[in-house]
Amino acid sequence: MTKSPYIDPQTFTQLRDSEVLPAPSGVRLRIMQMCQQEDLALPDLVAQVQGDPVLAGRLIQIANIPNVNKGRMIASVSVDLLLMVGLHAVRQMALAISLTESARRGDCKEFDYDTFWARATAMACAGQALGDLLQVAPPAEMFTIGLLAGIGQLGLASARPRRYGELLLGGAQGRALRDEEREVFGFDHLSLAAAMMQDWHFPRLFCEAVLHHGDPGASGLDEDDRQQRLSRLLEMAGCIADVCIADDARRAALLPGLLALGERFELPLSSLEYVCGRVSWDWSEWGGLLGIPTRVLREIGPELAAAAQAG
Repeated sequence: MTKSPYIDPQTFTQLRDSEVLPAPSGVRLRIMQMCQQEDLALPDLVAQVQGDPVLAGRLIQIANIPNVNKGRMIASVSVDLLLMVGLHAVRQMALAISLTESARRGDCKEFDYDTFWARATAMACAGQALGDLLQVAPPAEMFTIGLLAGIGQLGLASARPRRYGELLLGGAQGRALRDEEREVFGFDHLSLAAAMMQDWHFPRLFCEAVLHHGDPGASGLDEDDRQQRLSRLLEMAGCIADVCIADDARRAALLPGLLALGERFELPLSSLEYVCGRVSWDWSEWGGLLGIPTRVLREIGPELAAAAQAG
C-alpha cells in the first residue's frame, strides 16, 4: 500500500482504519471498484450508473458541455458516454457524490456542515467552468477536485470533533487556521485532503494541486508549470465559491481578489462574468439535487466593473 507523503503514514493509517474519515459506500463504491478493473465489461458499468439517477444525470450534463461533446446532445447513459467522459472521471464523480450525500452531518458542533457543502459544491461548479474555459484539466475531473479540495476539514471534524471544534471557536481562517491545525494535530486540512485523495487513487497531479491551492505562491513552482496553473485554477475556483456563499458586504470585498486571480489567466471581465453566471446556475441546480443550501446570484458584471475601476 502506498504510504502518504502528505502526513505521517502511521497517523493516516490509524485515521483511515478507525473508519472515522469520510468514505464512499453502497452502489457508488461498487462503481468506483468497477472502474479500476482491468477486465471491466462496460455494459455492466452502464447498468450500474443507470441505476443511480444523480450520478447518471451529472455525467450526461458533463458530456453535453460544448467543448467536450462536439455536436450531438447526449440524452442517456451509454458505453459511448462513459468513454467520452472517461472512466477516471466516472470513478471520481461517484466518489464525490457519495461523500456529498453521506457525510452531511457529524459530531463537531462548531463545524458548519451546511456552509461547508455549499462552498464545496460552488467550488466544484467553478472548477468545472474554469476547466472548460482554460483547458488546464478535464471539466469533469475539475468538478470532483473542486468538490474535494476542502475535504480535509470535514475529515478533521469527523475524526477529532471535540478538539477541532475547540480550534474553530478561535475564528482563524486560511493560512492562520492551517498553522493552528499543524500545531494541534501535526498536519493541516490540506495535507489531510491530499492524503485522502491519494488513498482514493487520485493522480498525484491533483493531490498536489489541492495541497498547494491555499497558497500557490509558496509551492516553489514556476507559474507556467502545469501543476502550478492547476493550483492557481483551484485558488480561483475557491474565490468564486467564497463569492457564492458570501453576504453582500463580504462579496464586494472579495471581488478585487477575484479580478487579480483572473488576470493571472489573462481573463477579461466578460469571461469572469460569464464564469460566475454559469457557476451560479449550476450551483443552484446541484443544490436542488442534493438538498444543499444554494441560491442563484444576482448579476455580477456591474460589481466586477466597479471593482476593476476602483482598483
